[in-house]
Parts: sequence; structure tokens; C-alpha cells
Amino acid sequence: MKNIFSKDGRLIIPITDRKASVIKNEDKVRYIVDKAFCPKGCNLIDPEYLINGFPGLRLKFSRSGMEGEFIISAIEGDFDKIILSGQLKDGVKDDLFCPHCDTMLSKLANCSCQKGAEMVVIGLTPVLDFNDAIAFCNVTGCSNGAFIKSGDVIRHIRLQGEYSRY
Repeated sequence: MKNIFSKDGRLIIPITDRKASVIKNEDKVRYIVDKAFCPKGCNLIDPEYLINGFPGLRLKFSRSGMEGEFIISAIEGDFDKIILSGQLKDGVKDDLFCPHCDTMLSKLANCSCQKGAEMVVIGLTPVLDFNDAIAFCNVTGCSNGAFIKSGDVIRHIRLQGEYSRY
């Protein structure tokens, strides 16, 4: 059975149910992000908070009337999050920032889930390289909300003209 509380007693709240296609593909090899950096090079991996056994990525969010921080899973295709402060809202776009230097995450491409939605990018090296990065949608609950390799997003845009994972 999956733990619903973190090591320090915080409630782990999955924002959305996992899509059937993600569950169907669970036997595929998935990668774990062990290094992640903001555009200015701050380390986003937070070893204090584990999600499914691995340190998560800590992010700050902001929208009109609400701000806070959360941890996202470091496992490819995993939608689990730990809310540290504030409140995420299903279907709502948030601006995402580094929790250390307050730099906004860079936009890779638009997401097709709704108008204004963006695929934001986190570097896997201290100097941002879009070819060595992960991307995910900044709308809570979007099926593109779990991170994917940014090269997969770029390849899909070139083939399809917009981004939609499934």
C-alpha cells in the first residue's frame, strides 16, 4: 500500500488520477531525475522529501491571489506531488519558479491543453541546455503534467505542429 504521509508527517496528495495510458505503460523502463537545475543553475532536487522512494524536485508557484511550494516526483510519468504550502487547483495555470532564487522556469513550447498553457523546462545540467532537459505543463491536472524529456516534446512539435502527449 502506498504511503499517504511523508517522513515528516505531511500529507502526500496526488493532484490527478494517473491516466490509463500511463498505468498501461508501467512495465516500460522509466528514468529517475537525480539532477535538476533552474535557469540560473540552482539545484532543485530536495532530498528532504521522498516521493515513491526518491528525492523530489522542489518548485515555487504563483497565480493571482495564491502562491506556495510543492515537490514533484522525480520518476518519469509519475504525477504524485507533495504540497508544502499554498493550494494547487485542478485545471489552473500557475507560474513556476525556482524556490531558491525566484527565477521563473523557461518556456519550451505551448501546451495544447488550454489557451496560455506552457510546457516549462528544467535543465539536467547547471547551464540550461534544451536538449538535456525535462519538460512538463504548468497547468495542474494536464496529462502533460508529469515530466518528459524535452527532446520528445520538440520532436512531436516538429511532426505534429503542437504538443499533445497522447
